Amino acid sequence: MKKLILILAATLVLVLGTSGNFREYYGARGVAVSIADNNSSYVAFDCPEITLYLQSGESSGVISVKNNLGEDAELYFSTPDDILTFTNPTFLYAGEKKLVQAEFRGDHGEYIIPIDIEAFWANGSARIPACSVKVVNPMVKISKILLEGNTAVPLYEREVWTFRILVESELGDNYTVLDTIPAEFEVLDIFASSGSYTQNYHGRSCEIVWNVHVDGSEYMDVTVATKLNPAGKQEFTSPGSYNLNDGAEIKGLGIVSNPIIVNAERGANYEE
Repeated sequence: MKKLILILAATLVLVLGTSGNFREYYGARGVAVSIADNNSSYVAFDCPEITLYLQSGESSGVISVKNNLGEDAELYFSTPDDILTFTNPTFLYAGEKKLVQAEFRGDHGEYIIPIDIEAFWANGSARIPACSVKVVNPMVKISKILLEGNTAVPLYEREVWTFRILVESELGDNYTVLDTIPAEFEVLDIFASSGSYTQNYHGRSCEIVWNVHVDGSEYMDVTVATKLNPAGKQEFTSPGSYNLNDGAEIKGLGIVSNPIIVNAERGANYEE
């Protein structure tokens, strides 16, 4: 055990990096705190090591925190110039862990954003410099829009959908867009407003590779339908949620669109 620490004035323990902990604190009422040599931390935190690609106004989980104080606590999060805006406070029961969301409010560019935590509990409080996150607000955006087809469909009945991959850029640059159509679907038609594309089959799935120059916006419309499974039955054969495809990705930038999800439900032709 480390020596007891007699708290006479407020102070801070600085912890920087992608993860860390807060192991010593000074109580607001003046208390002695014993710090144990173990792996637990009074307030543990962890920031993602990956780059977050966010447009202004978009939200993401930016820091994971755990309350090891032994009592309930309220946490307040802040960043310089509020470039990440949190819905404060975050309440954590003793032992609870949460991934905390924040809204990005920045212009185009690359940011390394430090996060500070203020913690309040019954027997004290502390301000904790936590970790930093990397956020990139790119000059290019990709999204996916369902143009035709239903998002709730019956089992064992052929269904058809058309969706649009929309790429928007202010740079006037060349991009390669990747999208994979899962094995449950067949590609009926593709129309691209510009550029060229190929279809590469991997087993029963189909990868679409679209090379396009974007100065403003360009789009690709893709029509797919459910197909027969290897047993000869019309997809879908099991109820649940299915991705028409995962998010389309701009190669090399790690920028991914939203997926389109449909729900298969038991209908008139349901077979046991």
